[in-house]
Amino acid sequence: MTAPPDRLVVGAVIVQHARLLAARRVHPPALAGRWELPGGKVDQGETPEAACVREVREELGCEVRVVRRLPGEQPLNPGFVLWLYETALVDGEPVPSEHDAIRWLGPEELEEVPWLPADLPLLAPLRERLHDGEPLPGGNVGGAVRIGTTVRRPTGPWSPAVHALLGYLDEAGLGRIPRVLGTDARGREVLTWLEGEVPDAEVSCPDDILVDAMRWLADYHGVVRGYQPAGEMRWRNHTPAIAAGEIICHHDVAPYNLAVQERRVVGVFDWDMAGPGQPIDDVAFAAWNFVPLWRDLGIPEAARRLRLLCGSYGAMDPSAVARAVLPRIADSIDRIRAGQRAGDPGMLNLGQVGEPDRTEQSLAALRTRLPGIQRALSES
Repeated sequence: MTAPPDRLVVGAVIVQHARLLAARRVHPPALAGRWELPGGKVDQGETPEAACVREVREELGCEVRVVRRLPGEQPLNPGFVLWLYETALVDGEPVPSEHDAIRWLGPEELEEVPWLPADLPLLAPLRERLHDGEPLPGGNVGGAVRIGTTVRRPTGPWSPAVHALLGYLDEAGLGRIPRVLGTDARGREVLTWLEGEVPDAEVSCPDDILVDAMRWLADYHGVVRGYQPAGEMRWRNHTPAIAAGEIICHHDVAPYNLAVQERRVVGVFDWDMAGPGQPIDDVAFAAWNFVPLWRDLGIPEAARRLRLLCGSYGAMDPSAVARAVLPRIADSIDRIRAGQRAGDPGMLNLGQVGEPDRTEQSLAALRTRLPGIQRALSES
């Protein structure tokens, strides 16, 4: 400690969804209207961490947990020193009692308010901390983080094609998809956040979520049939040209790429795998993940859910979809291996969770079950 305890001031860096909480002062008059981090002086016999928790409770009426002290310190007048502590909300919502306003600020918004002079030198390192974002679950390729009401994702040579597709779908009014907002200071794409819970991929989706997802997929295929991009587009894993009978498929419609609220699909994300394909390619991949055919549910239940999936999509024969699953998943395995050999970071991330070996084992097991499933489908 470089300052006596009675000369130490602590500031709470309260971060939620990679946004920083700032509070506006009302006194003294010379500082009224300026923004600051919540905090205050350390009392005699009090640890800085305890003081940080107490000050937040007194000023904002909520409870925080100290995560860590941030490096460095800032001299204050007259003779005080400011230490910063990153904290996390654990109970309650901040409500100002000693300030007249509070605001959550993302990394691009820090300069939108007039800060106290003593806090200005702290903004650059705090901005970098906020740009790190909040890692997101769901999706298998990885690298996505949340910052406020946005998602930031690494880009690649395929990103312009995906952004053009999403722009077309947005203009066509598809709904339940992210909108592209641009790129950030780290070169990541910025997308709108889709509020909702990501279903547990290890647990079978309830029937109503399966039904809603497949109805959305049918709507998407209906809209995207009219999409004819000008010139050749660079897709991640697919040829640039659209052949006869093909559309731009999502190629990764699965529970781990859904946002769900009250057992309804409110968002479909992770479009990086999009590219030309047959509609049945998307439906077969959905069957692998939503029935799910990668797991042994028992033949009657697998057949029932496959019929439900195809009926919800409409005009898709369950037996044809079941046959299409084998080549569709084998193709995914080949593409993952090719991407890993090429050093694709997303495909290498899949290797960290045992892919594609895990999928290859599940596919081999499905081959032994599939004749029974086909018989059950023909008997219905």
